[in-house]
Amino acid sequence: MKLSVITINLNNKDGLIKTIESVIFQSFTDYEFIIIDGGSTDGSVEVIQQYADKISYWISEPDTGIYNAMNKGIKAAKGEYLHFLNTGDRLVSDEVYKKIFEGNPHESFICGNFVEEKGEQYTLNESYKERDWSEPLYDIYSGDLCHQAFFIKTDNFAKYGLYDESLRITADWKLFFIAIGMKRETVLYKDVNIVIYNMEGLSSTIGGVAIQKERRAIAEQYMPAALLKRYDRLKHLEADSYIIDFVHSRKWIYYGFHAFRKILRSIGLAK
Repeated sequence: MKLSVITINLNNKDGLIKTIESVIFQSFTDYEFIIIDGGSTDGSVEVIQQYADKISYWISEPDTGIYNAMNKGIKAAKGEYLHFLNTGDRLVSDEVYKKIFEGNPHESFICGNFVEEKGEQYTLNESYKERDWSEPLYDIYSGDLCHQAFFIKTDNFAKYGLYDESLRITADWKLFFIAIGMKRETVLYKDVNIVIYNMEGLSSTIGGVAIQKERRAIAEQYMPAALLKRYDRLKHLEADSYIIDFVHSRKWIYYGFHAFRKILRSIGLAK
């Protein structure tokens, strides 16, 4: 089997329906569909039962967190590749998996584009197109990766272990950091729009400080101290350059005006 699609869910019935329907209508058929539910009480289990003939494996039981649930899915999976499609996320079209696996790729990771969904706003992110995946460490260290835009060869979990359940929100980033960044596992980019990524999930809402704290601990554990120091210096230089460019562009006038107007509206001094 080429692909195992793994969806984790907890009390997100409406999002689960969207995710399921985006998977089961794919034209590509060489996949299994695994749903790990954390003991939902909002009708999610009834939704799973409704689509049971389209689902290869599912359970509904309490877990200790998102990575515990993902690890349950990994242990149940039989596919060559894994795609983690969290509840509420959905594939862009019914041709996504067909396009990704055209040519029968065998790289350790496959990635593509993703659409960021925030309220009624949708933004196409094609940043992986410009990445140099032969020298990926700094980009991973200093930036973000969309888990749902990656297809992970299953044997990576045999090489590097399951997701680290001691981490609350960065265990997926840790796998990318070690496997792609440190060990230089191969990455194939395909110019395919993969997923509409719901930005209301845990990693998007919990706050940058907690994320950076976990990432820093991972980097300090696996990176040579001298290299980490150089990367920190480069990151600060990039941040300073961004601020200078922002000031010179005078965009601060536009954003400042609208922020001030919003404050006035909130206290009834403007319409």
